[in-house]
Amino acid sequence: MPAPAAHDRTPPRLQRVITPTLRFADLAAALELYTGTLGFDVARGTVEEGNIAIQRGDDRLMLESGGAFYGETYNAAIASRLGRPGAGALYVEAEDLPDLYAAVEAAGLRVVDPLADRPWGQTEFTVEDHEGNWLSFWKRLG
Repeated sequence: MPAPAAHDRTPPRLQRVITPTLRFADLAAALELYTGTLGFDVARGTVEEGNIAIQRGDDRLMLESGGAFYGETYNAAIASRLGRPGAGALYVEAEDLPDLYAAVEAAGLRVVDPLADRPWGQTEFTVEDHEGNWLSFWKRLG
């Protein structure tokens, strides 16, 4: 049997993961919203620690207070941005999309873009959290 080609002997590349961090003036309220209505689970951390890793399926997210984790300049920059929503949105896959949308509506959260099928083969909606962050939840059609 011939030896495998050189490319076959290369070990598989480890998957790299980007973990977005959202910072909140009221971390306790954020934790309640994200683990309650939005269906995330706590992976580690507490409100008292000021840093909480949460996940929903394979998607992971960090929630932080505007505390004093970093250097003085960075902490000041974080504090100056709290409560100022950006133009971005997190894009989160959700197999339970209809139930999640119903929970969002029942909680009275601001729906930025209602649940609808999209021409690119997904159904999705976008919701705004209590501090202005947008999350787009989606599911593949079919």
